[in-house]
Amino acid sequence: MVLGLHCPVIRGYDAALEIAKKHSCLAMQMLPYRRHHDPSAEELTAFRAAREAAGIRLLAHSRFVPSLASSDDARRARSVELLARELELSMSLGAEAYVLHAGAFSPEGNAEDGIKLCAASIASAKPALPVLVENVPGGGRRLGGSLEELRALVDAARKAGVDAHACLDTAHAWSAGYDLSTADAALKFLARVHRVLGADNVRAFHLNDSRALLGSRVENHAAWGAGHLRAEALSALLAREEYAATLGILEPPPGEEEAAWAVLKKN
Repeated sequence: MVLGLHCPVIRGYDAALEIAKKHSCLAMQMLPYRRHHDPSAEELTAFRAAREAAGIRLLAHSRFVPSLASSDDARRARSVELLARELELSMSLGAEAYVLHAGAFSPEGNAEDGIKLCAASIASAKPALPVLVENVPGGGRRLGGSLEELRALVDAARKAGVDAHACLDTAHAWSAGYDLSTADAALKFLARVHRVLGADNVRAFHLNDSRALLGSRVENHAAWGAGHLRAEALSALLAREEYAATLGILEPPPGEEEAAWAVLKKN
């Protein structure tokens, strides 16, 4: 995999890039903007030029909790508006893809209708770059907890005209009930991924350990070695040749970046 870190933009694009450069990352992930700050065209252009000069690939991640699958027309329209803005910024930053959580369907709705609404909402935002739908811990009305549901979301988005693929988060998969605690378990998980999604449909990984219990539906990221997923599972994932050019992004809790990156580089 092409390894990198999620780099916070709280101090600006340049600071995020410096974090990636400090750790000799080949890739980075970041939110397309920071709160209460509308980036200028000059900022966007300067960051893109600096990142390209550094040879670091960029993955953008949605910063808002979307209501793309909501049956509330006004709420869904607001989410489409925010999504369109983020997609435009991501393009300006030179991101190669945009990672998105599908959100939840409405209490009066169901998963099937929610998937259709989500796909139509993404298409309405007119993305000009690939959209990677991320798996989530699942539970309740949240869409994308199972691989089968993730595939349904990707297929529905493609049917709506979106260049859609998947992003797999190991911590989310664990919380959704997929065992990745050992090398053997990780390989069995990948075999299921290949059957359900297909290896070519996975365009990025979020390589995260988790403090949550298996199948708990709880999100609780941890630095590798501080959770339930062993380093041997990480090694098994990194060794797969079919993902040699795929982005692998680490999303450690704040303050645990150094330790998490050190484990990742050892494997």
